[in-house]
Amino acid sequence: MSLTPNGSKMKDISSHFSTVVVGCRKSELALVQARSIISALSHTLDPALTFKIATASVVGDADKQTPFAILSKQSGGSDIGKSLWTNGLEKDLVAGKVQVLVHCLKDMPTTLPPKCLLAVVPEREDCSDAVVMRFDSDFTSIDQLPPGSIVGSSSSRRRALIRRNWPHLEVAECRGNFLTHLLPPFSCILLATAGLLRLGLGHRITQRLEPTIFPYAVGQGALGIEVSTDIDRQDILQLVQHIDHKPSRWRGMAERAMLRSLQGGCSSSIGVWSSFEPKENDPTHENQGLNSGILRLRATVIHIEGLSEISSEDVSTVQCDEEAEKLGVSVATMLLNKGVRDILPEQS
Repeated sequence: MSLTPNGSKMKDISSHFSTVVVGCRKSELALVQARSIISALSHTLDPALTFKIATASVVGDADKQTPFAILSKQSGGSDIGKSLWTNGLEKDLVAGKVQVLVHCLKDMPTTLPPKCLLAVVPEREDCSDAVVMRFDSDFTSIDQLPPGSIVGSSSSRRRALIRRNWPHLEVAECRGNFLTHLLPPFSCILLATAGLLRLGLGHRITQRLEPTIFPYAVGQGALGIEVSTDIDRQDILQLVQHIDHKPSRWRGMAERAMLRSLQGGCSSSIGVWSSFEPKENDPTHENQGLNSGILRLRATVIHIEGLSEISSEDVSTVQCDEEAEKLGVSVATMLLNKGVRDILPEQS
């Protein structure tokens, strides 16, 4: 998976695929992300190769009213709940209807279905959570909000962190259209900074929450490129590896391994902070030429009501995917040894 294909191999792809079909959800953000991946790939390809986007409806998008925690539990709970956002797309991938899937990495289950591979993680965007105040607000920071102000979020993690850090505020579930949440009763809403930036809505961000005190979701800010492992589609794997970013992939793999070991998911109040520093003696500190570095991962599990939290952190030198995942397992083991099961939401 760490191979970087050469130019001659790239030219062979068009003999197998005249058009590469890229699959994604029907949301505006998903389309923007798919177009960005196509743009990145198009710079290095045989001009005979073209791209097409195919969208599909997923269960998670169809139901805008049911709180996500309930949707997740109905689908099996825990990490399985993330399949609400990926299952339909992955069926098309395995069937050969699409060759590449573009996801938000945080929406991807940490264990993928048979014949599906997380092939690439492009360079990660800002991972932080953003505060978006109501249009008529006099405030720019969540710290300024008076007691009883209502903060909206669809994330259990964000709601738990609000209760933990700002116990004088109220929190409420909100899903659906972005603009409808900038009206009463919400004083502000919390969203991923990366999504707002990709949609050209960075000007609506009034505050970016510091990840060391407001840890982000596993994979937040990153995209995950999924392909089929079928042998006759190996050219596609070589194709997408052009946009792989090792520091982003290794951070993502460590985070996902930690989450997999805890059997958490979107509905769990688990936050992370990770960093990667290239080793000083590495001859190049750039994407594909990078061979090793110092990977650090900190994970925090917050009681759903914000009553307590448990954190663990570890650091390791990594030079391959397996070492990144080993770090994630190490952090999960530390959390388990501290009794983190007692504050994790029950899964059924």
